[in-house]
Amino acid sequence: MPNRLSFLLILTTYVALFSAQVQSYDQKDLNNEIVIAANWQQHSAEYEAYFYQVYNIASDRLSNAISKTPAGKKPAIITDIDDTLLSNTRYFSSLVGTEDRRNTERSLSYWQQEDPKALPGAVNFLQKANDMGIDIFYISGRYHSVKGITISHLRNLGFPVKSEEHVLLQEPNNKTLSKNDNRRLVIEMGYFPIMLLGDQLSDFEDTSHLALPDRNHWVLNHQTFFGDSWFIFPNVVYGQWEEKISEKYPRHAPLEIHRARKYLSQITQNTRLRMPDSYYQHIALADLWIQHSADFTVNALQTYSAATDALSAPENLSRQNKAIVVDIDGTIIHYPTIHLSPPLCQQFDSPKDKFNNYISQFDSPPVPGAKEFLDSAYRLGYEIFYVTSRAHSSGLQGYEGDIASLTLAQLNKNNFPNAQPKNLLNSSRFCPENMSSCGKHFQRKAIQNGKINNKKYEIALYIGDLLNDISLAEQGLSPIEKSSLEKTKHLYGREYFLIPNPVNKTWMRQFYSKIAGTDICLLSEQERAELRVNLLLDWEGKHDYLKPNHETINE
Repeated sequence: MPNRLSFLLILTTYVALFSAQVQSYDQKDLNNEIVIAANWQQHSAEYEAYFYQVYNIASDRLSNAISKTPAGKKPAIITDIDDTLLSNTRYFSSLVGTEDRRNTERSLSYWQQEDPKALPGAVNFLQKANDMGIDIFYISGRYHSVKGITISHLRNLGFPVKSEEHVLLQEPNNKTLSKNDNRRLVIEMGYFPIMLLGDQLSDFEDTSHLALPDRNHWVLNHQTFFGDSWFIFPNVVYGQWEEKISEKYPRHAPLEIHRARKYLSQITQNTRLRMPDSYYQHIALADLWIQHSADFTVNALQTYSAATDALSAPENLSRQNKAIVVDIDGTIIHYPTIHLSPPLCQQFDSPKDKFNNYISQFDSPPVPGAKEFLDSAYRLGYEIFYVTSRAHSSGLQGYEGDIASLTLAQLNKNNFPNAQPKNLLNSSRFCPENMSSCGKHFQRKAIQNGKINNKKYEIALYIGDLLNDISLAEQGLSPIEKSSLEKTKHLYGREYFLIPNPVNKTWMRQFYSKIAGTDICLLSEQERAELRVNLLLDWEGKHDYLKPNHETINE
């Protein structure tokens, strides 16, 4: 770790290289990079829905998985604990606004004092597995000294813990024992792991020696396991993935400096993006996860693998005029950093700027697994509808339908099937007469009511990165309320499929506005930043952070 002088020299060089208007970038600034990632994991309905999705998929595969147990072996499930069964986001969000770093003492204090929250679907899934005679082994990097309290927390939340031997942490004196070593111990006890669950690649195989490109190759070589016997969950706030991104930079600089330099160098390549700006700082880690981690890739592949299996379900194949509905941005087309421009609450200066922004995203690659899924749907006879919040036109005079045409060209560039005008439903199509733009439920109703081509389609699957992309509104449910999840939790991973997207601006504006009690774009950037940080201190997201001097905004 460099001393204070070398630390400042690194920062000075960095500022000169990228012409940034920043005098220093200290530990507090680095901690603030987690804000939007942590808010998404602590408060978004999409994050919780993804857990229901994965646990439903795993639950549906239990019987088949047991049948693969070799004679003379006992079936077992091996699962990670933190951010797989129990939410650990609070530990990392507690660093925001401080100069503190992650350390052993802080970790021990957190594990000993935490009031843990079980992640959605986890308890029911493991209880079902236990009732089916499957032994559950909990493998974690937690220290041995917190083994007793960890077991107590798990049992109090309803997780089946058969014995202390079923919880494998670090050895006494915190001697490092890899998860691979612990998995081998389970096998040596006569068990056959039918499923592995985790939020890091290392929960499935030792990937610590792999550099960033090799991690992506590893994912592609092992993708058939994910969604079948291996099940991964998104973890945007920490993990080996961020260390691997940092390895591209000189080894003498701290990990966090690498991360900041990587992100800030990217955003300064676009002259529209200003620095310093709390929004870009707060979103840095979430955007890096989307853009560069193999972990995002494997979560997307897992989702599309399960969705492909759902296409072949007899109840779906037998539908009349069967169809699927897919979102575009962040779902089948990758969500590039340029998509963050203009930043939240800023508008394009002109219709030309708006159109040019879409052009700048034209070469964005497909989300991993999307093309293969859509091709499978097409081969099985599904009509594919692309329902998007993109506008029909930029507003440029004489260029009616320019964004729609560009969108179709982009879909065809990626060789997506059914990419034709009748299958592209943008935010201007099938709206009520008094609305020039409307929500996606109007387009979905048009598909089902025969307004497309006089066919009434039965929608088998919905694929998106927001709850707005699935049929909650049609059921009278709010796509931004977690209460909607409880009523639809059985559909995730079966009819509803989500791609994790912590940088989605629509989610941010809807959620933060709900908390503030007013459109957050009526607040200043400083007030919005304070709101994001305050939410990290509120685990359940119940408090109203609207300050008294904001009341006039609602008038």
